Amino acid sequence: MAYRPYVVGVQEVSVEALELLREGVSGEILAKKLGTSRTAIWKFVRRLEDFGYVIEKRRGLGYRIVKSPDLSPYEVARICKGSKLIKEIYYYKVVDSTNERAKELGKPNVLFIAERQLRGRGRYGRTWVSEEGGLYFSITLPRLLPLEDIPKLTLTAGVALAKALNGKIKWPNDVLYKGKKLCGILCELVGCVENPMVVVGIGVNVNNETPSEGIALKDVLGRKLSRAEVLESVLKVFEEYYFKLTKGFWEEIREEWKKLSDTLGRHVRVETSKGIYEGYAVDIDLDGGLILSDGKKVYSGDCFYM
Repeated sequence: MAYRPYVVGVQEVSVEALELLREGVSGEILAKKLGTSRTAIWKFVRRLEDFGYVIEKRRGLGYRIVKSPDLSPYEVARICKGSKLIKEIYYYKVVDSTNERAKELGKPNVLFIAERQLRGRGRYGRTWVSEEGGLYFSITLPRLLPLEDIPKLTLTAGVALAKALNGKIKWPNDVLYKGKKLCGILCELVGCVENPMVVVGIGVNVNNETPSEGIALKDVLGRKLSRAEVLESVLKVFEEYYFKLTKGFWEEIREEWKKLSDTLGRHVRVETSKGIYEGYAVDIDLDGGLILSDGKKVYSGDCFYM
């Protein structure tokens, strides 16, 4: 099945047009400001309506946005306009997996985002339920880290997401709220060894229904939220912590991870491809591995609370 994205550059005139339409503007003035035709403006307004915008049209006065959807490619482009990480957006109504589309394109500095995923994935190929109302996106990152530091990226993303969502971190890649899963993170290294690229996939339960072990922000706050506002908050903190990591502040991030951890101090069982390890989680080592009470270190696996 072919999944067709709506592609938007973060510096495109459509972002400027959106800002003008919020204030209210005539088609003639808008066309002059953007250096385009009245017909192109009319088509743009129709596209906005297709994405859920309600636009007031008044003869002689022009157009004005009176209601915006909680997520659209143009809202995402507006959010990313000043980003140092994201230069282009691939927006899908429905997709198999944003991580899969990111790996297929193989281009850094792109945000892939979907309203719904059919085959959203967690670690070890597990299904991440991705119904409408959630926030599902992947970011492709250029090679700014040494290969040995890339495993730290998952933990760094965990710190950023926990801070943005007011949650706690379950090692290695989940953000919890009162013991229930609010957000999942999946980092994948792709490309050749000489020039790898990292794909960071993030799923946040916002207004969607969740399995019994999950929780959504709407359940936490007792109301529905704008997914664009959640995305803006998450991307701002993620970008801040990503550049902290690339600039050598891993020890500071590691200390923050420990403060936000829901795992340290618990009796855990970690299932890995090499066996099962059990004990109390006592620390995170300098490479991001989980240190157990018997001195063993585990760098990847499924962590269960006992």
